[in-house]
This record gives sequence, structure tokens and C-alpha cells, in this order.
Amino acid sequence: MGRAVRVAAAATGMALMTGCSAAVDLADATSANLSGLGDEALHERMTKAVDGVRYVRVSDVRGGPRNGSVDVHLDMRTGDFTSSGNGAGHPIEMISVGGDLYVKASRAYWQRHLGPDRADLVAALDGKYGRAAADDPVRSKMAKTVGSVNPRKFVNELADADRRADTFVEGRHMVVIAESEADDAARIYIPADGPALPFRAISNDAAPDDGAITLTWTEYDRPVDIKAPARDLVVELPNLGMAPGPAL
Repeated sequence: MGRAVRVAAAATGMALMTGCSAAVDLADATSANLSGLGDEALHERMTKAVDGVRYVRVSDVRGGPRNGSVDVHLDMRTGDFTSSGNGAGHPIEMISVGGDLYVKASRAYWQRHLGPDRADLVAALDGKYGRAAADDPVRSKMAKTVGSVNPRKFVNELADADRRADTFVEGRHMVVIAESEADDAARIYIPADGPALPFRAISNDAAPDDGAITLTWTEYDRPVDIKAPARDLVVELPNLGMAPGPAL
């Protein structure tokens, strides 16, 4: 579970696309109080809850000197996503549809990562999306990274986790589960008065000086229209053999 939280910080640049239909909003939905459930019953309730939703918004915030954030809208069924973030001070957008990965960034970003020998390509990417080459490992790498913040993955890894004392987060009563006996273990927070859907995960086990990493899951089942950019906005990229951006 801790590794899953840490991996989220590697998901830089991702384009946020908002949905506007009715949703199961975590802040508004209510159900039986979860605090009194035993560990096995709570895990069963969580498994059923996450299996029943399709969409989720994931926000990743890293503390410490390299403060930053990534915002992801994920279709948990298909693995398609849109996201927005920041890589080394450069805003980056990403769209992944059916395995195709599209990246939109500033000219300064592309100049930094493509180098002076690709000036024509840098110019062609102005205001457009670069589509990662079919043989570029970045496509599967980013899909795996974003999949790692899927709340289903977290719930599946919680079977042997420890129950901690309930607490309050943003004024809401939360059930707390931790990955081990360590005081600084990654923790998952589930609203006690709502559906058994994870709300937040916090891990202090980050790289030195990076500070804690916080994942927040919201907007469960709020539909998101994830579409590939129009063809005239897409520039084909060569196999760059690298991630679209550095980790936050």
C-alpha cells in the first residue's frame, strides 16, 4: 500500500476533463455507519463499494520542498484517463484512450526534453498534443502508474492491514486502516458515515526531503468524457524512450 501511494507521485502531467452529469459524490452520499463493523465486514463492504463504481477523480499532492500536485480523472473499467500536472515547473496535460497516449506541454518543456536537434518537432508541437509512438515504453509505463492510484488496487491490498483508531478529516468521521505496525505507515481513510469508498491515503515513506504524499479520491461515478484529441491537433512523436515528464 505504501508503494502504491509513492508511485502516484510519478504520474506527472495529466489533463483534467470535467464531467457535468449527476454523480455519486463522496461528500454527499450516506449509508450505515462503518465504524462499528469488524475488519472482515469492513473489507467486504469496501470491496463491494469500489467494484460498484466506474469513475473516480484522484488528486496527488506531495509535501516538502518540491510541492506539487497531479489531478487525474480515471475510467476504472477501461483504464482511460485524463490528467493535469506540473513537471519541473512546466504544466503538462495527458490523455490516454485505448492505450494511445497524448501529451500537451509548453514549448519550454519540449525544448528541455527533446533537445536542440529536434527544433522542427518542438515548433510543430506548439499548442498541440504529441502522441507517443506505439513502441515507446512510456505508454505502458503511464498506464501502470495511473492504474496504481486506482482505489480498487488499494482495497485489494488491505486484507491484512491494521485497523487504527477512528479520526476526523476535514470535519468528517473517518475509519482508518494502516499497512503495518509502524507509526509512519501509509494510512487509508474511509468516511464512517458514507459508502465504504476510500477518501484519502497518506504515506510518509517518500524520497528524502520530499515530505508526505497524499492521495484524495473524490467524484466517484461522476461520468467523464475521455476522448482523443482531434486529428489536426495531434503530432506523432518518435520513440523517445522516456516518461513525458519528471516526477513531482
